[in-house]
Amino acid sequence: MRMGKWLATMVLLGVLALPAHLAAQGAPQTKDVSASVMAGSKKVSTSAGSRTVQFVTINLNDPRLEVRPVLARDELGRTESLAGMAKRTGALAAINGSFFMAYNKGDYKPPWGLIVIDYEKKHDGVSGSSIGFNGNALPVIDRSSRFDADSFQHVTSAGPTLVKDGKIVVNPVAEGMNDPKLTKASGQRSFIGYTANHQLVMGTVPNVTLAQLAGICQSMGLVAAMNLDGGASSGLYAHGKLLTAPGRELSNALVVVPRKTAPIQVMRQTERISFLTPPVLIRGSIYVPTAEAFEKLGAAVHVDQQDGALVAAKEGTVIRITKQGKVFRDGKAIPLLVEKRMIAGTEMVPLRLVAELLDGEIEWDQQKRIATIRKKGGAPSP
Repeated sequence: MRMGKWLATMVLLGVLALPAHLAAQGAPQTKDVSASVMAGSKKVSTSAGSRTVQFVTINLNDPRLEVRPVLARDELGRTESLAGMAKRTGALAAINGSFFMAYNKGDYKPPWGLIVIDYEKKHDGVSGSSIGFNGNALPVIDRSSRFDADSFQHVTSAGPTLVKDGKIVVNPVAEGMNDPKLTKASGQRSFIGYTANHQLVMGTVPNVTLAQLAGICQSMGLVAAMNLDGGASSGLYAHGKLLTAPGRELSNALVVVPRKTAPIQVMRQTERISFLTPPVLIRGSIYVPTAEAFEKLGAAVHVDQQDGALVAAKEGTVIRITKQGKVFRDGKAIPLLVEKRMIAGTEMVPLRLVAELLDGEIEWDQQKRIATIRKKGGAPSP
């Protein structure tokens, strides 16, 4: 059954249906950001009988929302209730996240999988699959073994993958997951996935195998989905209430929160510079698309077909950045190595590097989150 038809018949907290604007692409039509996060339940049929899915649908077309991991008490290895993490972060919705060492003796119970928050790796671990978030772009779900964590603002790992490109692909053993609780047994499950029209769905289902869970996700119209931690960890929260109550405190969760920071603006004199991939702030550096940044500052850009280096020329100055990150200016090596990042499929470098290579400098207004490019020692660059 397709997602639009399925959502039209859902029970929203027992009585309401999803507003039509959440099933369509484009900007939301409501001023209330909470209306872009809708909770519901639905009975589905599986090979083992009828099951009830508790779920939350998040409209990723709403730029005011952000999906991000959170650590219990903001500290690795601690535990906290799902409702506690949700309320502490002001979340409109939340679901349990990565597997963790729940049975460790003592108070230290770290996660198993990779967790990245605001481009910072909070925990490096191996778990079958990962989901990565960059702003309001569709998330990416893939096997952790081929996941580039540096490409995403936020990452949570669990697994295995349930659905990819609309097809059921569940295979925990192929993802290095051999626990019978995952390969054979039925149990309480949590999942996360998305539709083709930018609707993120987080949900829980009782007493199903992973194969049955994958079938449920596919029937909901999810084009990609993955399993999260389950059993006593499985929990779902929306609008101040637990829809599924976990049986224990958790080490981490995924929360849906209103964005707290304004987008970064880049200015050149009084002109605002826009980029196809928006600027991001990572450990004190503003990253921008490499080729587009040079072009926006007036350079002619091309890629050397022989060695793949990016070449930018402006007013007689030729900048060359190799694939390895080495920098040459007018044929002379500059003693620095560019820290490139692939973000949302785009190569990005620090804005300060681009400006300084073209004889400019950056003035950063932290409060307004505005980076202004000026000519060195003078007024804003013309």
